[in-house]
Amino acid sequence: MKQIQFKGDGTEYFKIWIVNVLLCIVTIGIYYPWAKVRTRRYFYANTEYANRYFDYHATGKQLFLGYLIGVFILFALQVVGSILPTIGLILPVVLFAFIPWIIMRSLKFNMRMTSFSNVRFSFKGNLKPAYIIYMLIPILGYLAIALPVFVSLFPMSKLDEGFNVIFAFMLFLVGLIAAIAIGIFVIGLFTKKAAEYQIGQTKFGQGDFFININTSKFIKIQLKKILIIIGCLIILSILSGLVFAATMSGGFNLGSISNDIESAEASPLFVVGFLVVYFGFIATFLFATAYSFSRQRQYIFENTTLDKAITFRSTVGAKRYFYILVTNMLLVLFTAGLALPWAKVRVARYIADNSWIEASDIDINSYLTQKEKEQSAIGEEIGDVLDIDIDIAI
Repeated sequence: MKQIQFKGDGTEYFKIWIVNVLLCIVTIGIYYPWAKVRTRRYFYANTEYANRYFDYHATGKQLFLGYLIGVFILFALQVVGSILPTIGLILPVVLFAFIPWIIMRSLKFNMRMTSFSNVRFSFKGNLKPAYIIYMLIPILGYLAIALPVFVSLFPMSKLDEGFNVIFAFMLFLVGLIAAIAIGIFVIGLFTKKAAEYQIGQTKFGQGDFFININTSKFIKIQLKKILIIIGCLIILSILSGLVFAATMSGGFNLGSISNDIESAEASPLFVVGFLVVYFGFIATFLFATAYSFSRQRQYIFENTTLDKAITFRSTVGAKRYFYILVTNMLLVLFTAGLALPWAKVRVARYIADNSWIEASDIDINSYLTQKEKEQSAIGEEIGDVLDIDIDIAI
């Protein structure tokens, strides 16, 4: 099993990044597509496996079309919304109807523009499953979540008409728990279907990726993520209560509650406690994100193969990834954004260094050489002019 490696450097990337930022400012954002291409080419060209490298073949001119479409849509929404409010409310719905198509075209474009060892990737997914995954599942999921919440809130609105308070409150709790359970199931199902669509329909040259995953695993990951968030929020709530109680000047008197709160807010202990709780909330959601990302990535990698001969493994850990996210956030915060290039390089290096490829039954160099020959024999596929680029996290 061999490790993927990222050989980029923060200082080297900073030079590219600062030029991109300045040119985007000078050109009022017009240079953005070219900046995006330069960034991707740098990260791809510095990602290595078995002394072979990735490459990104798109040009700024190609990305500029998608950029123009995005700017035009945002401008149209603002103008139409201010002149004709009714139509302005309808346009986002119309735009939402095109999201699956945009995602599909973006996947086709980005895969075709990506190569490894001179062998192009490609995406063969169709539009129908895209609409099922990116439109039907979210809409049905939203309705399924909203229904128990709406039903449980109805008795709460009728308390003045004789509804039992305890019964109404218990019904609300049941509805809330049901909504959370449905939400966890929907997210698990969506993640599973999206992974199958994005990975299972991808090809490497003439080689096919295969993925075999279950919804139940993603549900377990999401459930643990929710429990982590709830547990941390309970601890932070208790901590905030203790800090507030400790800073109250004497007993809690309703007559002097305003003065007590003002004196508490002026206390150094209160300020420190507030900052601890505030950053605690941020850390909670960062750790929950790191946990779900690392566990889902490990599961997906372990159950993905290329041509049923090459396997993958991810060793990204939640704690280490969380540490990188937190320290990156602090670095960017205290340098007014100037440390962003180093932050991006740190993440790229950690992700790459914890990605492994195993080809125990075949010689990987012979396999890649064969794929290069197949690529040369077939030639490069001519792209559809309608292909556009939208960032999608896979």
